[in-house]
Amino acid sequence: MNDTSLWSWTDTYGGYYQNIVDNYTLHLLPDYIVVQPMTRDAKEFLVIDRTHEDIQIHPTLPNTDGAIRRSIHGIIGLINLISGPYLIVITSKVRVGDINGQAIYKVQTTDIIPYARNMSHLNEYQLKYNTKYLSMIELVLRTEAFYFSYTYDITHTFQRLQTSPPDFHSVPFVERADQRFVWNRYLLSQFLTNRATARFALPIIHGFVALHTFNISGHSFIYGVISRRSTYRAGTRLFIRGIDDEGRVANFVETEQILQLDDIACSYVQTRGSVPCFWAQLPDLRYKPKVTVLPSTNHMGAFRQHFEEQERWYGRQFLISLTNHHGAEGRLNAKYRELYEASQNSYLKFEDFDFHKECAGMRYDRLTILLARIIADQDDYSYFAMNKDGSLQSLQTGVFRTNCVDCLDRTNVVQTLLARRVLEQQLKHYSVIKYSETIDSYKQLSTMFKNIWADNADVISLQYAGTGALKTDYTRTGQRSAMGLLKDGYNSCMRYVLNNFFDGFRQDGIDLFLGNYRVASDEGRTPESCPISKEISKKYLVLPVTMFLALSMCIISLLIPSSSFREQITYVLFWGAATISTLAITIFWGQELVDAPKLYSKVKRD
Repeated sequence: MNDTSLWSWTDTYGGYYQNIVDNYTLHLLPDYIVVQPMTRDAKEFLVIDRTHEDIQIHPTLPNTDGAIRRSIHGIIGLINLISGPYLIVITSKVRVGDINGQAIYKVQTTDIIPYARNMSHLNEYQLKYNTKYLSMIELVLRTEAFYFSYTYDITHTFQRLQTSPPDFHSVPFVERADQRFVWNRYLLSQFLTNRATARFALPIIHGFVALHTFNISGHSFIYGVISRRSTYRAGTRLFIRGIDDEGRVANFVETEQILQLDDIACSYVQTRGSVPCFWAQLPDLRYKPKVTVLPSTNHMGAFRQHFEEQERWYGRQFLISLTNHHGAEGRLNAKYRELYEASQNSYLKFEDFDFHKECAGMRYDRLTILLARIIADQDDYSYFAMNKDGSLQSLQTGVFRTNCVDCLDRTNVVQTLLARRVLEQQLKHYSVIKYSETIDSYKQLSTMFKNIWADNADVISLQYAGTGALKTDYTRTGQRSAMGLLKDGYNSCMRYVLNNFFDGFRQDGIDLFLGNYRVASDEGRTPESCPISKEISKKYLVLPVTMFLALSMCIISLLIPSSSFREQITYVLFWGAATISTLAITIFWGQELVDAPKLYSKVKRD
């Protein structure tokens, strides 16, 4: 049996395909929460006991007289905090596009509903810490951007969907999903006890989705980009780097470019991920914290484990490293090359390209040097293509795994170039554009392609670093500009502030959301029993306050004239020296002033 799931998601196999309802009414009663599917002849109603915390399926709608009613669009899951369980639901959504008529949605707003009717059972400490935990979850839910579909398995690539076993579609969405990319996997765990409750579980991905329809020379087609962020070793820019003992790397993202013509579906997949060895770059108030390759006897073990898993998912791997070849970055890159060469893995190829050196002076045209080295392998790896009848035209047999230090800015530029080349090949091969033409021959397509990839860069960067990406002016326009440099400067300053003073809280929120840290039932009865009770010692705050006071006095001494020039210079020198000395001491004690994670996280410290 051919799996034509990319084209037709109707129930053509007689109940073979499991679906998810797209609209519910939530009935809030004192003792129960009832989730009613808004479908004709609904026969399964989810009932949650707010006291005993049981989740059951009822064949008929229970008595809901006097209930508070809300319309919801899906269940994200359940999380236990100090006051008890909370139900997280989607209250509004926006449609971002279609894949062959199957709608893809973005979560717009959510609601977090407590089982407990009041908080009278909590003491003052528990109330405080429970509120803080709630704000962590709310922060994660507000982060751009969560996506889902009721009828299309957005966690998988076209190729994985097509090559899945015959009984794949008889399994509920959340069970058959690629678990690497299901961000509410932990939150849905209580729904997976049986198939009936699992049908209410809506898997969501975190990343980026853009889908647009074009018409060129009579050819109508859908073009889109889907980026899926991994839940493994997930976190914020400076706290989560490198690899863990299971071979999972920070900021791993699978990006799929899709093209759907009338009778052909194409897909091209790339990946990004942190340099796969043990290294750290913990924030310490310096603008650019030191990159440190950590001493470990397991570098090679984790490296091999990582790429063995990658080979199972993607086949051959072409590793593109865009880090600098000098300084701390150079030592990190040298470790990467050393591991590659020592692994003697015939499935791997490696290319290190010093992006900043080669493209210095905004010479981004020099990226053609890199392309010339890799295009033969790109052609060899090919792309996925399938006819509407389910027959295969080609399979993608390998991926390009691109990284810089953050796997953001430089990585985005190179991934866009690779995606552009493949898209042009596909459009020419299927006679959408002429062989003498390029994407730039069609202004609407060219503009949309550039903006989609720049938006992808911004969103992935926002999720990892807290700001939009750098160098997106090149992605959007094909050129670097003075305005782009100013925007990069602003984003760099914002990253400094966020990464040093806010990312610990954000990291805690991610760990809480993903289940890396689980709140104990007796947590918070005393401040010592709750990890988030720990705060920065006030004695360390004296340093930055003194520094800013000294800096202010130095500026005042410069602007307000004294009775003599010699007296004014003395004041300026004194307060200037005070500013520099307190700044030096502040940086020396920098890690004590940084907002560090307080819950469980996979942070490696040297």
